[in-house]
Amino acid sequence: MPAPLALPLLVRQVTTEALALAQTLGQAEEIQWKPSLAPTARDDTTERSRGGHGDPTVSTVLDGRRLNVRAAVVNAEGTLERLIVALRETREHLEDSIDEWNGN
Repeated sequence: MPAPLALPLLVRQVTTEALALAQTLGQAEEIQWKPSLAPTARDDTTERSRGGHGDPTVSTVLDGRRLNVRAAVVNAEGTLERLIVALRETREHLEDSIDEWNGN
């Protein structure tokens, strides 16, 4: 029995990157709605914040680091949607070419 053919390097790279992106997206999807855990400097001083009784909803909504993660998630989702379309179109074109070569 002949050894199975290895996947082309480009296909393996796409698969590896897609898996890594899926794992990172899983982590980012969970934290995109939560405020960053790292303390931030106060707006009017160079002191680190020491707690207090701020408005947690406003703090979460306006958290720049959270917003950055959210924007990256939206960008990643859009990239994946475009990638799916491109891969599907490429596969269909290749299948059509093979069918034509076979006289179908």
